[in-house]
Amino acid sequence: MVRPRLRSGFTLIELLVVIAIIAILIGLLLPAVQKVREAAARMQCSNNLKQLSLACHNYHDALGTLPPSRVARDAYATWPVLVMPYIEGDNIYKLWNVPLGYADQTLQARTSYSKIFFCPARGAPRISPSNQNRPGTGIPHGTYQGQPRDLSGACGDYACCAGDGTRRNQRGATGAMISGMVTDPAGRGPQSGENGIDQPNANPPTLPLVPIRGFRGYTTLQTITDGTSNTFLLGEKHVVRGREGRENTGDHSYYNGIGYNSAQRVAGPSYPLARHPLDTSARFSDRFGGPHTNIVMFAMCDGSIRSIRTSIDTANLRRLAMRSDTQVITTDF
Repeated sequence: MVRPRLRSGFTLIELLVVIAIIAILIGLLLPAVQKVREAAARMQCSNNLKQLSLACHNYHDALGTLPPSRVARDAYATWPVLVMPYIEGDNIYKLWNVPLGYADQTLQARTSYSKIFFCPARGAPRISPSNQNRPGTGIPHGTYQGQPRDLSGACGDYACCAGDGTRRNQRGATGAMISGMVTDPAGRGPQSGENGIDQPNANPPTLPLVPIRGFRGYTTLQTITDGTSNTFLLGEKHVVRGREGRENTGDHSYYNGIGYNSAQRVAGPSYPLARHPLDTSARFSDRFGGPHTNIVMFAMCDGSIRSIRTSIDTANLRRLAMRSDTQVITTDF
């Protein structure tokens, strides 16, 4: 008599038990994986800020001042353009004709970028569309000399510190990279402008903007009398999640100085650190903030990198944002 062959296998109950065990293991491992990813993103973000702070120092060594936050009040180049040669971005810098306005640059110049400008925790590099960029004061978005034109531009996740936001009209009064000076093309000398950045006073409300003959920064490391290790140089911009690349969140073209908050931010009692990526409380587009949990990454003026708690009291935040207020910092961040 031939016995029937017995088939080995799992019963339904056994299979369900195995699936449940696998699900539990995945649930336990997922937070650990997320923490590893966050740590890696934070490390890369820290490295980006380190390289940018070194670029600012190399600029200072070469030209005698820190780079100005923007070379003029209107739609001229910002500090990310100026430091390109010091972050191995000389090929991008050569695309720029710095004395000319944003709209007079080529599309390739306006949309080229370095990955060093982007925090990996925020996502892939992005381009601000034409309808979010203006070529000059009072000129409609996405137009040039009255005609439609593609004014798209690369974005960026790091801003220079422009102080506490209360002394924007006093030349060189606050942050480490608040100000610069340009030479009036008509030879009348520099004229005082917003944020202390001098500008040609002959710019008509039409385009193209008048070419700038020259410019320089006002701030040197010696003028940071509060100490370079106690003063913000660069930090992460607060960009509301889901509003990337838009002017109303301060994420229009990184190279377009028409809106100062594309490449500079302020910090203090009226401008606390954003608490999370969806923070839309008062003045959110002018504040520092990042995608990392409970912290914002900053480069100090000595080149060191610090993680500042989003819960830091605003009095000490202001002291870190000011370069010469003589106030003692009373927190360990």
